[in-house]
Amino acid sequence: MYRTKRHLLEDIKQELCLPEIDADACVHSLCNDSDCHACVDACPAQAWVLDDEILGLDIEACDGCGLCVPACPTGALHIHFPWVLRQLGAQMVALFACDKSGINESSGILPCIHALGLRQLLQLYNSGIEHLLLATAECKNCSRYRPEGLNQRLEQLNHLLFEHNKSPIVIMQRSNKVWIKVFRTDETVSRGTQVSRRNFLRGGGQQIRQQLLIIDPLNHSEFQTIPPGKLLPEVGENKVHWPWVPELDEKQCNGCDACMKLCPTDALNLSRSSKDSSEMYELNQVQLRYEINPQNCTGCGICTAVCKSDAISIHSWSLSIFNQISLSENTCSACGNTFHLPEQHCLSDEVLCRICEHHNHSSDLYQVLTKG
Repeated sequence: MYRTKRHLLEDIKQELCLPEIDADACVHSLCNDSDCHACVDACPAQAWVLDDEILGLDIEACDGCGLCVPACPTGALHIHFPWVLRQLGAQMVALFACDKSGINESSGILPCIHALGLRQLLQLYNSGIEHLLLATAECKNCSRYRPEGLNQRLEQLNHLLFEHNKSPIVIMQRSNKVWIKVFRTDETVSRGTQVSRRNFLRGGGQQIRQQLLIIDPLNHSEFQTIPPGKLLPEVGENKVHWPWVPELDEKQCNGCDACMKLCPTDALNLSRSSKDSSEMYELNQVQLRYEINPQNCTGCGICTAVCKSDAISIHSWSLSIFNQISLSENTCSACGNTFHLPEQHCLSDEVLCRICEHHNHSSDLYQVLTKG
């Protein structure tokens, strides 16, 4: 049976709305022990399928809402975000409309306003956009509705911007008629750059496309996986909150370095440096420490998944209390290998490394000598 043209168009539209997937950036590709299920939890259509073997998307069930995009910690998921800028009074404004708002314009339409995540908001902000003009339906009556949406995200972000002594991002409350009226005004590409309708028809559209290619951070792949903390303004020495903050329990940590080695964004590092000049009389001495860089953290949870001693946790919208933890280095009396532990660890004078501590070497040696 032949499908009607209408059904074919609907199929094409649905396929175009499916999220793009960067498999290499997915937490499950980076760590086999990952227990991340953010996309599954965020999907109102239950289109994401996760079990012990696979993570997959049921394309028949997916309605392209895009709510999995802001939920994904590593930025492995992406949908196309329209980049519509207009001048409203003295303000540069980004326009977005929900596909359930009843507005049928050629651009500026998102499947769901709440698909705008922290990365997208910060990228808009860093492009000089501090005002959003949104057109929506009644969100709380929508089957896609989730309490942890754009408004909550924006409130948390504005708190961080306040700590950085920066102006907030403002949602301008206007009717859908005003949205359409503003949308149909002259094209605005970047601050101070406008193209009139007449010039647009005379070839200005090419100018717009060239500039959008340069300044369109919402849809450039290189910007999609940046940790949100790195998009925040610099803070100097001030104590501020971060979107994600790893915290290490020195008493629980066994110094295995697993979290440091597997962190994909260098939010956790093992640092080796020469000791200060007052201790130079000790030759070949180095200072070992774990360094925590919350601005690099995405909240992916790899560190918590691989930590066998439950020494690490991740907190959202939190202060960074400890930025570094000093380590002591020891030599294992059984195998002779060097190992280290946090200096505050209750077993900092331990003579066995973490492997030999749980391994009976004498028993193994006896088995080898008597075998056969």
